[in-house]
Amino acid sequence: MLLSMVPIRKILLSALCLLILFGFDYLGFLEGMNNYFYDLAFRLRGPEKPLEKILIAAIDEKTLSRLGPWPLQRTWYASLLKEMKAADIVAFDIVLAEKSPDDPLLADAMDKYGPVVLPILIKEDLSIEYPARTFSAPLAGHVHVERGIDGVAREVYHTLYFQGRRLPSFASVIYELAEKRSFSRRAPPGEHSNEKAILQENFMRINYSGGPGAIPRLPVLDIVQGAYPESYFRGKIVLVGITAMGLVDSVTTPYAESRMGTSGVEVQANIVNNLLLGNAIRVVPLAGSWLIGIPVALLLYFCFFRLNERNSLLLLIAALLLYSLCTFLAFSIWHVWNPPALTLISFLVFLTLAYLFKLHAAAVSLGATYAAILPHLRNEREKDKADYGREGLSGILTPRGIQQQALVLHDLADQLIFEKELSDRILLSDLFGVAVFDPEGRLILANRDIHRLCAENAIFLNDRDRFLAGLATRVLEKEVGSPSFEQWLQMDAITVSLSQPITRYLKVDLSVLSVAEKTYFLVILSDITKVKEVELLKGQIVSIVSHELRTPMANIQGFSELLVGGLEGELKQYAGIVLEESERLTRFVNTFLDINRIEEGRERIEKNPVLVPDLLRHVQVEMEPTAKSKGIELRVEAPVEAAPVLLDRNLIEQALLNLIENAIKYSPPDREVILRVAERFDSVIIDVADRGYGIRKEDQGRIFDKFYRANVECAEDLKGSGLGLAFVKQAVEAQGGRVTVQSTFGRGSTFSLLFPKTAPEQG
Repeated sequence: MLLSMVPIRKILLSALCLLILFGFDYLGFLEGMNNYFYDLAFRLRGPEKPLEKILIAAIDEKTLSRLGPWPLQRTWYASLLKEMKAADIVAFDIVLAEKSPDDPLLADAMDKYGPVVLPILIKEDLSIEYPARTFSAPLAGHVHVERGIDGVAREVYHTLYFQGRRLPSFASVIYELAEKRSFSRRAPPGEHSNEKAILQENFMRINYSGGPGAIPRLPVLDIVQGAYPESYFRGKIVLVGITAMGLVDSVTTPYAESRMGTSGVEVQANIVNNLLLGNAIRVVPLAGSWLIGIPVALLLYFCFFRLNERNSLLLLIAALLLYSLCTFLAFSIWHVWNPPALTLISFLVFLTLAYLFKLHAAAVSLGATYAAILPHLRNEREKDKADYGREGLSGILTPRGIQQQALVLHDLADQLIFEKELSDRILLSDLFGVAVFDPEGRLILANRDIHRLCAENAIFLNDRDRFLAGLATRVLEKEVGSPSFEQWLQMDAITVSLSQPITRYLKVDLSVLSVAEKTYFLVILSDITKVKEVELLKGQIVSIVSHELRTPMANIQGFSELLVGGLEGELKQYAGIVLEESERLTRFVNTFLDINRIEEGRERIEKNPVLVPDLLRHVQVEMEPTAKSKGIELRVEAPVEAAPVLLDRNLIEQALLNLIENAIKYSPPDREVILRVAERFDSVIIDVADRGYGIRKEDQGRIFDKFYRANVECAEDLKGSGLGLAFVKQAVEAQGGRVTVQSTFGRGSTFSLLFPKTAPEQG
């Protein structure tokens, strides 16, 4: 019954919201928002070029300073008409209601240089001010412009019916003269009996060409002084009006973002421009706007139910932007204004409705889940509880509903803890090193042994990635390094060494379990300590054999030194070769033994605070003779002051010497080797960079293996054991660090040693 009611609820609530929005729009509650968007559209569109034939003769501050204070003598208007006698139409946006001694002169100029249009003013007390009777039957029109509740002039009515008279607009009279045809005026509907009411017809939205100054202005002073030739005004429509600050009753327009007013004569010039160009703003009727926007809103409403919250929000933002863009394009290209407020608000309302319905459905589903779980609970007492709060949205949005849901979760948590303990005791009590992680990597099952091992060895168990990262630092297979998650899955097994409470070697198997279309990860740890101890014993035997070579090699080296000092000629040369090779073999044996000690954990790591810049300068001095012998500059780039780092100075110094020796050996003469140190928030990086022969990509993955030497054609004659970089890797990783290489064949290599500022010690 509930499911069948949900669609009806959706329809009824959606219809109710639409009716409320229609009522708000019809009653004008959204007018302020629509006006804001309307004015913003003007400012985004920018100015449009007006007709060149429309000019303004401006009575500005300059004119008043030379021709006298306001009001000007009407003889100046007569002179103005004479200077502009070539104009097609002259229209005065100046009320000439009071008589003046100069009126006959002006009336004669009007008759002689006309046509001239004069204004009609409707005053606040609803009285009408016509031009003075001295001007016989003048062409006249009202200059009333409709202002909105915010004081912005956006509209004009070209025909007013008042006190039994029809009053055409000032601009429409100019239009009739310019086009030489009558303006189509609508008659008032029915009888007009109320003498104090004004009926307005022929509505028009003004399409302003721009802000103040968009219509060209000419100072009246310049015109009467003959600054412009008669031919300049030929074919022009000139509107005469006041623009001087303080005298003009300025009008606020959509372009007036700072509320800087526009003079009344310029507003009238814009209206004339609209009539002649036919580019007035056409407003989509209220019903038409609804028919355009509401289907789009309903389509979005449908999509909101199909998408998740994030995608719904992105769709809403895209719809708001796209609808606003279409509204703006219709306005700027076709001069059509479709008020967008109702549509944009309906987008937001429908998203909120869809979210609330989905939240209600989720709450109902949650209640159904509780009901489905109850029969499977082992605790019979919990099954008897019947009151689990109200169903649906009200069950999670009211304080009582939230409390009831919390009680349910508490009960279920108790039961889940009970089930977990029971499963642990039955299934995992006798197994060693078992852990199961869910698809998100969270631990869901683990036995006591793996919990104990992780706690004793400071390995975080509750997250799969952090657990594997903790094991990665203890991996024995050096070719694996720090394995990625994919490597853990691909490899049959990886061996790790745990030092607490005793040294133990474990084989790690990571496998995938697919249950109910979800992927779980099973980790099994197998104890291979005895097998590994046999392998280590084999390594110790090799180490002992190598150690036994040191004494005879020392004897050979000593005797060859004596022979070099006592022989001459070819025999001395042969003795020198023996000495050189014995020294190389001694270094080889020592390095090999050092690597074995580190691998077996027998090398004692003594960490002390080390100033890395000082260490770099020390090894620079030590390797300077070798570098100079090959013409290579050895340079250190390090800050003057740096925080000390806990390192085994002897080990890291030997590692750096190995890297520098390789950089010099595998670089042509007249190059440079740079020793560089950089500090990060949590680590210190030491770089040894050269511009030598470089390393091929296929070799870069193996250069840290024992006895491996990369193939470099330019350095085939150079001797080496293949143990230097293996020692570097072992020495760095034994201190909790990491070594990386970046190399381009033919351009050089950079070996980087990365140490955490608090490096963990390894046993």
